[in-house]
Amino acid sequence: MTDVKSGPQLVEKAFAYMTNLSRECRKALTAKFGQEYKGIPFDSVEPTMCKEVESWFAERDKNISIKHEKSSSGKPGEVLVTYSGNNKDAHFKFQVDGVFTLAGGSLTSPAYVKNINVTVDKRDFALNSKWTGISCSIENEV
Repeated sequence: MTDVKSGPQLVEKAFAYMTNLSRECRKALTAKFGQEYKGIPFDSVEPTMCKEVESWFAERDKNISIKHEKSSSGKPGEVLVTYSGNNKDAHFKFQVDGVFTLAGGSLTSPAYVKNINVTVDKRDFALNSKWTGISCSIENEV
């Protein structure tokens, strides 16, 4: 018989797993943008990055669902994409940020990947509501 994990243990387990996945995703994205998307117009980087992140997670683990929340650009050549996601135990947020070298000064200039990071923060992880609402739903059914 296995022990039932407590809420904080489930969140910790989800965080550790997402930390490992973020490393794998970063390597895959860096390779993809360094080879397949080398020199794409900078205005295509953000939608391409979103598509690649979503397809990578869909192929890698079908038990994790992610949703694009927002995108922003800092200085020319920088992109930040924020996602929310969940698995059976926790919901969380993570960020993908990329720094690209532009071969020109416009948004349509060719972009070359310099650095991509996939960041998870333990403070952005919480127990799924199905675990926190169990006692309420049982009381309300009576």
